Amino acid sequence: MPDFAPHPWIRGGHAQTIFGRYMDPSRPTYGSWTDTIELPDGDRLCVHESIPIGWDEGGPAAVLLHGLASTADAPYVVRFARRLGDLGVRVVRMNLRGAGAGFGLARGFYHAGRTEDVRATVDWLAGRAPGSPIAVAGFSLGANLALKMAAEASRPSYDGVRPDCVVAANPPVDLSLCCRTLRKAENRAYDWSFVRWLRAEVRRLHERFPDLGPTGLEGVRSVYDFDDRYTAPRNGFDGAEDYYRRSSSGPLVPEIAFPGLVVHAADDPFIPATAFEKVAFPPNVRFELLPHGGHLGYVSRTPWLGDRRWLETRLTAWLADRWGMG
Repeated sequence: MPDFAPHPWIRGGHAQTIFGRYMDPSRPTYGSWTDTIELPDGDRLCVHESIPIGWDEGGPAAVLLHGLASTADAPYVVRFARRLGDLGVRVVRMNLRGAGAGFGLARGFYHAGRTEDVRATVDWLAGRAPGSPIAVAGFSLGANLALKMAAEASRPSYDGVRPDCVVAANPPVDLSLCCRTLRKAENRAYDWSFVRWLRAEVRRLHERFPDLGPTGLEGVRSVYDFDDRYTAPRNGFDGAEDYYRRSSSGPLVPEIAFPGLVVHAADDPFIPATAFEKVAFPPNVRFELLPHGGHLGYVSRTPWLGDRRWLETRLTAWLADRWGMG
């Protein structure tokens, strides 16, 4: 595995974050078909499944989770799915509740602690691929969900299908700290971009389901305000700080009992590396803190296996080693 070295023209966390998102104007595609998963509360999830040629029963599979203000069709998710497909892995790209093609299928809205939806998707995939080792892989907010679900699945009382392993990229392991960091002057553009998307999606949701009532988002200008005014009260939390405390994966990571990989960049603009200082990673979970990479950027100086997108290649290589695949 080559060490990550940032492209000389794309140095610094902001540059990696922004350029990593917009460097390729074309949207990658990966053949899949769409299905829905029924949830106990009447909502439904929308997932996109891909089975590579030559995949046999019992072969490895993966559930991929996107981040905030994103969908299962996000370029970083599709690129990773395509990498895994080339390796021979069956992939399910999950739209978090109400996101992407799942809009209109759910009255609820996803959040960083809604691991019951991840559990439902893993159980659904296990029913379609009995005997297959299943990885749960998440990016950003989806990475927090992946780690939280992995910890919960490691408990003796867990009665769902346990994943084989977990992979997490740039997880906001301390949600309160991350939202405070977003509110700093240098990150205000990110904060406003996220909250503008959130407000638009919630407005659209309430127009689809008028009985949800008014959104109550007047004057909301930050992710923290959105969580305090909408996420928390709509999901049984006592304000934003209670939501962050009960949904952050950091305190739960020591419980993870199966193999895992966590990748983060010290120059991530809004998930500070200090968030990981209090996280006690167990020996079975490898934590790689890189000096550079930004937030899901990782555009490298030199290609690795034909691609400058270091992150997806690294995650794929770890899973290939885990499952003994060339």
